[in-house]
Amino acid sequence: MPKKWNFLSNYGLVLTHLFQNSRATLREIARGTDLTERAVYQIVRELEESGFIEKKRVGRRNTYTVDQSALFSFPVYQGLNIAQMITALRRIMEGGAMPLPPEDA
Repeated sequence: MPKKWNFLSNYGLVLTHLFQNSRATLREIARGTDLTERAVYQIVRELEESGFIEKKRVGRRNTYTVDQSALFSFPVYQGLNIAQMITALRRIMEGGAMPLPPEDA
């Protein structure tokens, strides 16, 4: 049986889920990403501490705001931000073609 893998890390999965549904509970995120609630809690906490998301209490629930201008920390991403990544993934999932980046000469 082939090993199950995903294109995105667990952090990327949670971040994508929060970008698409800012009012999701940890349980909903866990179900949507196939992670445990405990793992989701830890990831959300680390994303908040790193400045990728902001958590705000609204009534009995939390809402999350993704900092769309947050830059990825690895040089390979060349300034790609969260919004651009989500848009690219959405286009891929919808079957749209993505333009290739220009090659350095």
